[in-house]
Amino acid sequence: MPVLLGAVHAMTGNSMPSRVPAKGRWLTEDTKRNALFMSVPFQGEPAAFGTENFNTILCQRVLTAIAEKKGYESNELAGAFMAFYKSIWGVKPFNDINVMDPKFVLSCSVAAGFTTTEAEEFLHSAEDKTIKSLLKENTTLAVEKGAFGAPTMFIPSPNGQEKRDMMFFGSDRFEQMAFAISKPWAGHNPSMSKL
Repeated sequence: MPVLLGAVHAMTGNSMPSRVPAKGRWLTEDTKRNALFMSVPFQGEPAAFGTENFNTILCQRVLTAIAEKKGYESNELAGAFMAFYKSIWGVKPFNDINVMDPKFVLSCSVAAGFTTTEAEEFLHSAEDKTIKSLLKENTTLAVEKGAFGAPTMFIPSPNGQEKRDMMFFGSDRFEQMAFAISKPWAGHNPSMSKL
């Protein structure tokens, strides 16, 4: 579900890991190792990352518009997310991209497989009060459920054992999620698994 990460941080008193100098230095190398391990395209941070010029609100609004039209659990939303990810993080390190430029956002939507007409509709919808409101509501809902950063995943409790969804934070929690719902986990790439 698209959320405003900066708002999640503000609402919970959290901050970006890169704002802690030692953690920021570690995070860059750790992200590279983790991406390589998980076979995720990652080349490095865009030039504006960590500054006021790296505001993904337009991206999140377009993703919200896609979610509303195609479904929050749709393949189209997952594909759009990956297209945005690859356009931001899968390019040459310190590339000077502008994530707030409507042309950039439009190109991400087209890269996701939407027609130019559909992509323009999503971009237009991003300025709609309803979409803006839904993105804020999604953000508030995530915080109310316990989110304090990203990635945060909520899994329904099996057989209603817990009164609310189980929350997992971090990209290294998939094995724990599988265990919690009694499912096998062969790793992100089963052909590499030693289990």
